[in-house]
Amino acid sequence: MNRLKFLLLCFVLFSAINLRAVILVKPQNDQIYSYSGDNQSQTVGKISNTPIRVLVTDDYGNPIKGHELIFRVVSFPENASGYKIEKRIVFTDSVGLAVNYFKLGDTAGDYKILVNSNEDIAANSILYSVTGRKSSWIIFLIIGLLGGLAMFLYGMQILSKGMQAAVGSKMRNVISKFTYNKYVALLSGVLLTVMVQSSTVSTVMLVGFVQAGLMSFAQTLGMLLGAGIGTTITAQLIALNITDYALLIVAVGFLVMLIAKSTKFTNIGKSILGLGLLFFGMYIMSQAMYPLRSDERFLSLLIKLENPFVGIIAGFVFTALIHSSAAFIGIVITIASLGFLSLEACIPLILGTNIGTGITAIIASLNSSREAKRVAFAHTLFKLIGVLVFVWWIPEFAAFVKAISPHAKDTAETVENLGSTVPRQIANAHTVFSIGLTILIFPFLKFYSKLIEKIIPDKASKHVEEFKLKYINHTLTSSPAIALGLAKKETDRMSHKVQKMLNLSLAPFFDKDLANLDKWQKLENEIDFLKDNINNYLISVGAQSTDKEGFNDAYQIMYVAKELEMIADIVNTNMRRQADKWIKLDAKFSPEGKQELEVMLEKTLKQISRSMEVFNEFNLEKVVHVKEKHKEYDSLAEEYEMQHYERLVRQNPVSLGSSGIHLELLGLLMSVSRHATNISRIMLSWDKAEGK
Repeated sequence: MNRLKFLLLCFVLFSAINLRAVILVKPQNDQIYSYSGDNQSQTVGKISNTPIRVLVTDDYGNPIKGHELIFRVVSFPENASGYKIEKRIVFTDSVGLAVNYFKLGDTAGDYKILVNSNEDIAANSILYSVTGRKSSWIIFLIIGLLGGLAMFLYGMQILSKGMQAAVGSKMRNVISKFTYNKYVALLSGVLLTVMVQSSTVSTVMLVGFVQAGLMSFAQTLGMLLGAGIGTTITAQLIALNITDYALLIVAVGFLVMLIAKSTKFTNIGKSILGLGLLFFGMYIMSQAMYPLRSDERFLSLLIKLENPFVGIIAGFVFTALIHSSAAFIGIVITIASLGFLSLEACIPLILGTNIGTGITAIIASLNSSREAKRVAFAHTLFKLIGVLVFVWWIPEFAAFVKAISPHAKDTAETVENLGSTVPRQIANAHTVFSIGLTILIFPFLKFYSKLIEKIIPDKASKHVEEFKLKYINHTLTSSPAIALGLAKKETDRMSHKVQKMLNLSLAPFFDKDLANLDKWQKLENEIDFLKDNINNYLISVGAQSTDKEGFNDAYQIMYVAKELEMIADIVNTNMRRQADKWIKLDAKFSPEGKQELEVMLEKTLKQISRSMEVFNEFNLEKVVHVKEKHKEYDSLAEEYEMQHYERLVRQNPVSLGSSGIHLELLGLLMSVSRHATNISRIMLSWDKAEGK
């Protein structure tokens, strides 16, 4: 009896050892996306491109050969017909794989295929999904992709402009004050780029700062590195993947704009609205591109991006086209969220986009000063150095980024795992690159400053072609704060031309030389050219900004340019008419009369200088002084007229011969003084209107 029990126990143990559990698995292949055939897409009425593959193993992971599986369609779109499993029963091959094909029905939608073991009732079941798409799916994919991209870029633009407008025109002054050493300049660069949401925009702004004479080239180097770090914050924000809340963010932004009672909060609302549109554009793009998850041609194209050279060129070209590294990184993150890209394929794109972001700055500097060109070149050179260093260490770079980034529970590089982990890894890689580049270059900023100055030296002094703009740059109209600064500098330059012209105004009367009249005409032509271009530039800037403060500043500049042009007209029109008469007369001014005209000219030139100081510095305390001086000069002109009358009464023959033109010139010089004083008055009147 005991022997029988022992034999029975041995039989049970032997059976348990040899009993194998049957496990059904969706197989994976590192070289082929969606290898199992799950979640693939195909045109309705056609057979699936990728077969449905099922791997059958035991509980030790060993493949089971010849195992019988049954395939069933358990779900399909309403009213669908014509769908069919190629084989209802399939046996596994020598490596444990069962392969089957599915023909889609005539209706677009999701088809579900259930696979069970036909031999072991205890084995698990697995469900496959195949999406049927209409024959016109590629058209709708392109429409969705372009529409989503347009909304994404428009949202980025609104976000950037809203942030710039919210900060206001004081940003220029604030930034210029915080560049006194390279460490503070670095932090200022980060701050500036966070405010404008684009390293490209901040770099173009720095070109504008240098062009306007607000900063030196050396001061911008630390800010350029900071700008590279600042733009990665946008990528980190995009990688949060909060597309489900995109429309809520849009609603919040619109509500803030609706109830805002000040321009500042309206601009903040615009920024929030832009952020929501950005995320909604990402959502539209991801939905439009979803069918491409099983498109072998598209996937094979993406695999080529793992070639560093191809990836860098692609990143460079696309960033140069859309003029925003943050926007391109956002697009890459969107594609990666669908599981299309590995981090190794994204790193070359990141390197390429860092080179491409310098193109806009270079274009902006083409018609700028040598120092502005140095800023753009330095920005591109820094990025190029970083790419040349990192490109040789892409596997190690990727490994480091993965180590500091969130991991999926399952380490296999499936579509789902890539889609959930790579977006954050891309943002982190972008940040690590910018910080690493800063660490690499920051200690040697003085060396790079001298190197770039040697590469782009100061131009030898040459005759400069007239009728050219020196400060205005039409590529900077999207940044009102910088554009207004440049227009102001150009207007100040215009005032120097006017003063030069006025300084020559009495020469024809004292020397009786008509050559000065040609100089007047040449100067007035240039003054007219500057005035017209300043006005046109300010109109184009105003068209891109609804900020009331910016509108007032633009009007002040246009008003000052108009007053300066009227002064030039007085010289080249009214005084020219008197000069033509004077040359024909056999007359001259008395020593007293000549001195009176010289004094009035000197006083008038000083009045223009005082008013331009008020204009440039916005020093309202000096306005009162300018107005007092105008009254003083008005009284002095009356006194000179009285003295001239006394000479006439004394029958001074010289005064009798020059009397008409002498009094006319005194009156014209006072008209010039009046227009100069108006430059200060406009500042004071706007200050009272705004209640500053």
